Amino acid sequence: MSVADDLAYLEAQRAFIQERLDRLDPEKRLLRINLESRLRRLDEEIAALETSEALGRRAKATLVFGGKPVAGVGAIEATFGADALKAFQRLVSTTASTLDGRELGARGRIPDEKSYRLFVTGTFPGSFGFELEEIISEPEQDPGVLRGAVDEASRLLQAMQMEEETYADAVAQSNPRVMNALASFLGLMESRGATLVLAAGERECRFETPEVVAAAAERARKTNITESEERLTGVLTGVFAMGRQFEFRIEPSGEVVRGRIAYDITEPASLKPYLWARCVAHVWIVTVERSGKQHHTYYLTRVDPLPGDETEPRRR
Repeated sequence: MSVADDLAYLEAQRAFIQERLDRLDPEKRLLRINLESRLRRLDEEIAALETSEALGRRAKATLVFGGKPVAGVGAIEATFGADALKAFQRLVSTTASTLDGRELGARGRIPDEKSYRLFVTGTFPGSFGFELEEIISEPEQDPGVLRGAVDEASRLLQAMQMEEETYADAVAQSNPRVMNALASFLGLMESRGATLVLAAGERECRFETPEVVAAAAERARKTNITESEERLTGVLTGVFAMGRQFEFRIEPSGEVVRGRIAYDITEPASLKPYLWARCVAHVWIVTVERSGKQHHTYYLTRVDPLPGDETEPRRR
């Protein structure tokens, strides 16, 4: 059984015993003592499992450096090590802040940055490496956000070596401030002649030569992300719940745009009454520009009936 299954089982047992206690005759003192003792043991087991589950969801990453800053076996330039950890922490903190739903300006301090800290928990020799981990210091701290941020940062790093279309699509799901932090991190690696291997979860990103690092840093620097919101008039021609995809034909040009259904729309099936009806699509457009070429990603955030149009959405 998984930890979640074990927790559900214990919670069900606890609820059953609590119900028996609530209904128990006050004169049955010995039975009450036994049930209360069992309830305490269940509470302890539940607390231990909840702690175990939280530990399993902690953010973890390993950064292994090579190249000029690494000297021999088990030694790394102190200034480079400090700068590299600081740059990676800034990348993770910036990413975590966007995942946590916070609004980030183009510049300035990251809100509540101390909540997104990683700690060095170990090192190992050879190509010198740091083991980083999230430390749960507050009972109400949610470990999922920081783990998601590390996963997102590793996803973007992995995308740095992918073909152009895949790269642009991956970047479009990010944030301009995050991309700036990524460019700074890779730029530091490039400027100091360092190489890098990042392991996070099941993903491993390898930048094993200075040339690969330089190409990734240049790619990140020359990527410009802009965002805009538009209202498109036309016909909703496709809704695909699997994968949260949509198609929309714009009037009068007849151009068909395809994209993702944003999580502003909780249930994609709620759009089906609008299929093949004239309507207004509210879309968030992320444009990734590199070397004069643009890649647009569309996110559908809302659909409204066309004002003054006699065509009503089909109801099912």
